[in-house]
Amino acid sequence: MQTSQLELYPVNIHVLSPIHIGTGQELDPFTYVIRDNNLLLIDLIKWIEDYPQQEELHRMMDSDSFAEIRSFIAEHIDPDSVTLGRIPIESSGLLSTYNRVIKARDPRNQLLIDSMTRNEISHVAYIPGSSIKGSIRTAIANHFVEAAGVTQKNKRDYNEKIFGKINKDPMKNLKLSDVSLDDFGSVIVEAEEYSLKEGKSQTPKGYKEVSANLCQCGRPVVYPLRLSLKPFSLNEEKVDVNFIIEALYRFYVPKYKDEYLKFYSSGRADRIRQEIAPMSLEIANLKTNETLIRIGHFSHVECITLDDVREPQTRIVKGRRMPYGTTRTLANGLYPFGWAKLEFIDLKPEQRTENDWPFSIQEVERVVEAREEAAQKSKRAAEAAEIRRKAEEKRRAQLEAMSPEEREIAEIHDPSVLESRVVEIYNKINEFSEEDRNVLALALKKYWEMNGKWQKKDCSKKQWLKVQKVKGILGKL
Repeated sequence: MQTSQLELYPVNIHVLSPIHIGTGQELDPFTYVIRDNNLLLIDLIKWIEDYPQQEELHRMMDSDSFAEIRSFIAEHIDPDSVTLGRIPIESSGLLSTYNRVIKARDPRNQLLIDSMTRNEISHVAYIPGSSIKGSIRTAIANHFVEAAGVTQKNKRDYNEKIFGKINKDPMKNLKLSDVSLDDFGSVIVEAEEYSLKEGKSQTPKGYKEVSANLCQCGRPVVYPLRLSLKPFSLNEEKVDVNFIIEALYRFYVPKYKDEYLKFYSSGRADRIRQEIAPMSLEIANLKTNETLIRIGHFSHVECITLDDVREPQTRIVKGRRMPYGTTRTLANGLYPFGWAKLEFIDLKPEQRTENDWPFSIQEVERVVEAREEAAQKSKRAAEAAEIRRKAEEKRRAQLEAMSPEEREIAEIHDPSVLESRVVEIYNKINEFSEEDRNVLALALKKYWEMNGKWQKKDCSKKQWLKVQKVKGILGKL
């Protein structure tokens, strides 16, 4: 491989848990409406320009009530013509709060949502390549802490001590593309703080737009990532693609293990363990051409600082700095943020010998298998329901195309028809045309035969009179 120019490596990024890359901007109900469990990004200016009753609209917009305007938009907008994008909502709290606030015109909740970085033209969310590169940089820096002489005293200068002057930073030899989320998209979740302290309830930390992911989808969420690298020397070591893979693995895998053991191994975390089982299995089965990485917001201090010199500036209470690492922020109270797997496609995959996991791989496999079986069962049930829905839809369409007499005859053939309804239709038999009367008689005969009410010995006097009348009609055919 030539080292004088950037070499392109095809990489797949497997999104294992929700990734949130914030923009500093928030979505509010002037930029979205919620319909059918989806957040619809709207072009408010276009809607205002096209609204047919301009005087009414201007009077409302002149109102001093933010809540009144917000509710007016939500109640009157037709999103079909002004929707820029659609984001599924996986937070029951947001759905219920939105419905309550809009209906009550309540100004106390602004319903703000932290959005992802988004393409300004397509409005599709994406993971910036710069965010992935930043996580790679942290892992590489962590490898060189000792060799570069980084200590507690000079830790603030670790970038220069490890990578040199900014104008000669060797990381310019690494370039990564943005990752568009157009295949699987993004979802809205609620971030909640999970504490080590027993009995402490999870603290809401707002609504976030995040990438769709393996843990929530129950299936792989994979995107192509273009990674270009010209190997370079750093502290007398060659930084090539294999070095990067191992630096990431040695930095992030221990962080996952420690977090799992510290936060998710207790009895009260049973549900969390089950939900992240697919991710745990992916990490335990990493090949030599694969590695773990953590990207974006809520990656937590251990994954964004260096191991031997870590000293985060936590709050000072009563003259003492509070300990760090006592909480995790989880999407919907279940899913850790930021975890992904990088798969270098052109490199040979071999088994790793790692076996020191804080969970039983066999147990994780059982949970994943049970989840997959449940998902398949749910899929089959959904498919069966869809078949029934289409059949019912077809039946309704056929009934609508029939005359009233034909619809009543069709009712006789319906296995779910009540006997009282059959009698009611029979009593109208003389009102039918001769042709329809004959068809109805055949339908009644079949119905009573199936229900054991056609032979004299099985009939009451009233029923036998009905049978005789039907036989009389049929006898004329």
